[in-house]
Amino acid sequence: MREDSHFVDRLHRDLGAVRWAEPREIRALARRRSRRTALLAATAVLAVVSGTAYAAAGRPPAPAPPVAATPASTVVSAEIPPEVLLAPSDVPLRTGVRLGESGLAEPVRVDPLLESCGRQRGVPASGPTSRSSRSQTLMRPATGGPTAPVLTQDVYRLDPGHGRLLFGTVSVLLNACAEWQSTESMPLAGGPAPTVSTHRWEAPISGFAGDESVMLRHRSLPPRSRTDGAVVATAPPGEVTMVVRVGDLVTVIATGPDVAEDTGDGTGAGPGLSHAQLETLGRTAARRLCVAADPGC
Repeated sequence: MREDSHFVDRLHRDLGAVRWAEPREIRALARRRSRRTALLAATAVLAVVSGTAYAAAGRPPAPAPPVAATPASTVVSAEIPPEVLLAPSDVPLRTGVRLGESGLAEPVRVDPLLESCGRQRGVPASGPTSRSSRSQTLMRPATGGPTAPVLTQDVYRLDPGHGRLLFGTVSVLLNACAEWQSTESMPLAGGPAPTVSTHRWEAPISGFAGDESVMLRHRSLPPRSRTDGAVVATAPPGEVTMVVRVGDLVTVIATGPDVAEDTGDGTGAGPGLSHAQLETLGRTAARRLCVAADPGC
């Protein structure tokens, strides 16, 4: 009985020295890694604890069981490091708060409204599902009022061949949805009113960055009443979306309200970015993808 008591005391001291992860660390780990990676990490922790218990009992540590899984290099390569994202200093506009997140098995989203048009017109509208993803939103500096995003950026890691499939889907959507009308109900002074909005998409340029790239410009005409055709509100600001691929990485960059201005002369206007500045931003995004793409640059 004395030997058993000594063993329990030693085991209690050894376990007391083990540092258990805080709940926030566990949640952060779960967001960053896949279930398989988390399982491997948990197996390693159990092996360490088991080894400590055996050592406390004066026995040699039990060998960790062999892990028959995908090589670690393959698991790591699926992760997307934060360095692939555009930095605030890359954007020629002042930015404030930077929000970000990462995910697994997320579908590639280029333009939800364009996808709605594609579904209505019976053409392929959904992008491929990614292996992993990382996203960010750069907000305007706080000025005491409501803030709006300067731009949002999503980076996706795709299986081989799916990057080309994505650009093929975008091309089909542009051909089918050069102009599209959507119906909705808009709140007016006299109550909700049925309206119709005309949307137009075009690709002013492609092939300007990375292995593949395309710039999409979305414009909306002022919404009109479905009853008498009268204009009931001003047109919403235009938007620009850039899709750039380097290897197995694809980034989708969408501008916020009033950020993409097009005056027709390529110089831009107001607080927005000119066509030339948007191209430069796309090339900068491609260079940042190089550090983690497979194959790299």
